[in-house]
Formats: sequence, C-alpha cells, structure tokens
Amino acid sequence: MVLGMVMDEWLEVIEQDHEAAVNRLNQSLNLKGDALLDPNVPPHTYVGDIDSVPPGECVLLLGINPKRNFDENFQRVNINLPMECLHNYRNSGKVVDLENWIQFQNQYFLREERNRRYFNKYGSWLGKHWFTETASDFSTADWKQMVCHRHLVEVDTVQYFSHKTGLNPEHLADLIQTEPALGANMRLIEAIIKKIKPKWVQVTGKSGWVIIERLFGHGTFTDANPGDKQGTELKMGHVKIGETVTPVLMTKFFGSMAGVNSNKEKDEVAHAWKRWMSHHGHP
Repeated sequence: MVLGMVMDEWLEVIEQDHEAAVNRLNQSLNLKGDALLDPNVPPHTYVGDIDSVPPGECVLLLGINPKRNFDENFQRVNINLPMECLHNYRNSGKVVDLENWIQFQNQYFLREERNRRYFNKYGSWLGKHWFTETASDFSTADWKQMVCHRHLVEVDTVQYFSHKTGLNPEHLADLIQTEPALGANMRLIEAIIKKIKPKWVQVTGKSGWVIIERLFGHGTFTDANPGDKQGTELKMGHVKIGETVTPVLMTKFFGSMAGVNSNKEKDEVAHAWKRWMSHHGHP
C-alpha cells in the first residue's frame, strides 16, 4: 500500500466527521430532495492509479460532486468497503486497515464496479487524441479502460455524494474557503496535482467553471466554441492550485445532450484544445 506524499492529505479528508460536515453543507447550501448530500456515504477522495500514472502523461478530471446510486455494487464498494476500513482504522489507529479502500481507488479502472458508461467516454477521447500508444496496445474490449487506468485520475470539488447535483457554484466557492471539510479536500487535490503533474486539469460540467476560475484562475481565460451548438462551449486557461500552475480545459459533460455529445463534437473540442495548448507552449 503506497500513497506516498499524499497520504497525510488523504487521511485528513477521511478523518473528518462526515455526518456533521454533510449536515453543515446541506444547510449552508440550502439543498433539498435528491440534491441533498448523503451523510451515510463516506467521501469520494479520488479514483485512478496515482502511484503509477506517469507524471506529465496523465490528466486530472475534476467534477463537482459524485453521484449517489442505489444498486448493489454501489453499496458494496462505496459504502460497505470504506465503512469497514474506517471502523477498523478508528479502532486500531493503523493505516494498514485502510489498505482495501486505497487499493479499490487505485485500481478502480480495472474493476468491474467502475462506471464504464461515464469514464469510457473520456478514455476513448484521450486514447484517440493523446495517448494513442496505450490505446493501440490493448484489444477492442478494454483499451478505453486501460487509457483511463494509465492516464486518468478523477476527483471532485465536493467529496460527498448526492443523487442529483444542485450545488450553487457561487455559494460553493465561498464555502470552499471557510468549510473545514471542503478545505481538506482541496488540499488533497493540490497534493495529487503536485504528485502526478497532469498535462492538464479538465473541469467537466459547467457548474464547476465558476468555482475553478474564481478560486484558482491564473492569468486570462479564453472562451471558445469550436462547434455549432452551445454544448461545445469551452473555457481554456491556467489554474494555480497550491504552487503548481497547470493548463485547464473546462467543458460541458461528455455524452450529455446539452454537452459534448457526438464524435464530431468531441473531435472539435480536442482540436481546439490542441491548438490552444500549442499556442501557449504546452507540448
């Protein structure tokens, strides 16, 4: 079991009083119904092999908050597994009791419980346009997941689950600066960025754009739309998270009717991003 330089930050996140933090956030953000954060689900800290992805040859995908599902797989790996690890760790104080949880996160893209439908869209896009060697190394059946496993790490601005997203980005940006649990999560993201040195940070979903630009924007941003629909609207620039300045691509959701949907649209976004990266001196 290795987390190396991010272990302290990871422990800070999981050692929070999650129920109290979720209740504070639900009240502060005035969340209702399916948008309520669930106090009974441990936090989502990251997925992806942060110990093995090659620094500089990977992408950090940043969402707003993880989706709460109610199927058996979700219960087993997102509730039962981390709850058992947390229970044992709190009784023993030994980090080894967290090993199964860490292993699940690091090996997520190799597991049957992974969210194929969501992540395959990004694996396909990244493998087609950037990590072509990895894509060509594997069979048709598993090349998308192997691109994710070798080149993608995913985190969320808010580490707590809800069935639907109803977070107000302006209000959330204020809370990130004052809420201890959210501050701990941002320090973990900062440590992950420092460790994996991503080629870029990719913010998925427009609600995250305001937060990232307002709190971490570094220099000017470029608004663009390389396609014919509003779904291909982009924002491109740099973010400074901690001491690391990284290119950032902000898109709407891949595969969403209101977002980057068709293969043509995905290609248009890729070509626009490549042009921006080249123009700004990023290979």
